Amino acid sequence: MANVFDTAVSGLIAFQNALAVTSNNVANATTPGYSRQLASLTERTPDATAGTYIGNGVDLTGVSRAYDQFAVNQLRTGTGVLSQQTAYLNIANQVDTLVGGSTNGVSSAITSFFNAWQTLASNPSSVSNRQNVLSQAQGLASSLSQTASQLNALNANANSQIQSTVGTINSLAASIAKLNQTIAVATGATSGSSPNDLLDQRDQLLTQLSALTSVKTNLESNGAIDVFIGNGQPLVIGTQTTPLATVPNGYDATKLDISYGGGAAKQVITSSLTGGQLGGLLQVSSQLIQPTLNALGQVATGVAVLVNSQQAQGFDQNAKLGQAIFTVAAPQALGAASNTGTATLTASALTSATIGQLTTNNYVLRYQGGAWSAQVAGSGPSVSLSGAGTAASPLSFDGLSLVVAGAPANGDSFLIEPTATAATSLKVVLTDPAGIAAANPLQSAASLANASNATVGAPQVPNAADTSLLMPATINFLSATTYTVTTQTSAATSVTSAVQTLGANGVITAPAVAGLAGSGGGWTVTLTGRPALGDQFTVAPNTTGSGDNTNALAMAGLQSRTSLAGGTLGLGAAYSNLVNVVGTETQQVTQAQSAQQSLVAQATQTVQNVSGVNIDEEAANMLRWQEAYAATAKLVATADSMFQTLIRAFGGG
Repeated sequence: MANVFDTAVSGLIAFQNALAVTSNNVANATTPGYSRQLASLTERTPDATAGTYIGNGVDLTGVSRAYDQFAVNQLRTGTGVLSQQTAYLNIANQVDTLVGGSTNGVSSAITSFFNAWQTLASNPSSVSNRQNVLSQAQGLASSLSQTASQLNALNANANSQIQSTVGTINSLAASIAKLNQTIAVATGATSGSSPNDLLDQRDQLLTQLSALTSVKTNLESNGAIDVFIGNGQPLVIGTQTTPLATVPNGYDATKLDISYGGGAAKQVITSSLTGGQLGGLLQVSSQLIQPTLNALGQVATGVAVLVNSQQAQGFDQNAKLGQAIFTVAAPQALGAASNTGTATLTASALTSATIGQLTTNNYVLRYQGGAWSAQVAGSGPSVSLSGAGTAASPLSFDGLSLVVAGAPANGDSFLIEPTATAATSLKVVLTDPAGIAAANPLQSAASLANASNATVGAPQVPNAADTSLLMPATINFLSATTYTVTTQTSAATSVTSAVQTLGANGVITAPAVAGLAGSGGGWTVTLTGRPALGDQFTVAPNTTGSGDNTNALAMAGLQSRTSLAGGTLGLGAAYSNLVNVVGTETQQVTQAQSAQQSLVAQATQTVQNVSGVNIDEEAANMLRWQEAYAATAKLVATADSMFQTLIRAFGGG
């Protein structure tokens, strides 16, 4: 039978609880991660009375969250992408400023160095001009080395942030696992009702975690949630966590990898970690800082190899062949820590003949099934490899030559870094201004007795270190297009070549001289005009050296000579290309980040529209529950009055 008192009391309790839910919403209106809660009221089962049904009141059957899992997932994904872009961009902006900013001295140092050679060419005997060449060489080496050192410092900073981020990920994982336990217990204690405030706390932790690395989740039946990272590695399973750790890279201890698990199950998962702050830091280290260091090293290697090569083709003030101006580190080969064989790899220094094949890539060489293979590092394409790895037949690819010492084991691998340390290692080793080789080692002249007005230009020397090229020689024309070359091999002897034919564009090439080094040929001179029968031209060592500027001019031309990147870039252009690549990459990420910020703002608003507390709405609810509570309170009073009347009626009888 319906009971007015019980019905009224049920309303008092229900509306009191509803008021408590509303007051909790208002109190947490600005609490991060709080989801608006909703009181669910359900009418009680009515009683059958006098052939009809009369209600028994109301019960509070649950308090639920205003929550949209799809919207929350979108927000987490968007936040992870934005955090990745932000972490990348923070360092990319520094790299861009470092290599392309107005305060950077590499570009101007390259120009100043080659301008100094141009100035020297105007007065090759000037001591101050020669000293200026050495000063500018030192300035160029310092600029390249300092820029590389600053890039390495940025990489070290990224490593520090990676370590800190991994620590935060582990801390969040532990907190989620602890909340999993609390939520499972609370859910069981209430026969399946959700502990909303605890769920909000866990969701807030998951949002923070997704800002650090990409995560996937799975909800268990007891209310616990499992968290997976990378390629599905479980970070949190119920109340258990598997922490991450930072470990030295298997090839290079100055770089960091991320490991998962421990003992025999320990695995490196660096390449599979994407998204979030950690993904951005790993990406900027491997995809921007290292390639920039490599490109800077390509320029430094090019400077050393090309300048030293040209210097070796000239005579200094002591009438000697030019000695090296720069030194630079050769490519390095780093064996994997997991190698079990005894093999070591040694890379030869780059030369003027191989510098054009040099790229800005790093490579991985593997020994498998008794053979070597090579590919661009970072799961890049395979590279054509030749040679057996011996001194006579080195492993060769992309201008590199490597000799293997010891015995490799099956599965051994090596990281080849052709230019990673080149910029920091670049040094000036020539200290004497008189050692600047501004002059051509050879000089040419036409005989005064010649019948024609034909002339020859300055000799071009492909390899001045070959002493056979520095022997005095006489060119004797047998006709307008044929000649012989008589080379003086000693003070008393000489060798006359077979009849030669004048080359295209008037080029005369010194033939090989039997019994002397350099049998592949020698200097060249270019004839201007048409020679006559009996005309003679001489090519002889430049014994004074100081009065000639031919090699200084050739050195000045190195800046624009396309010697790098397969003959497509000069030294100045190679650095400009580096600046452009970094600038373009930074600009693209800046634009992407701006667009992502808008998407995250929209996703945040969507979540707020569903889960956020609206003070005006809560005020209306408060008024509604308050009025309902007051009305039911009057019903209680009425029921009490009815009961008292009934008591009095029975008592009076």
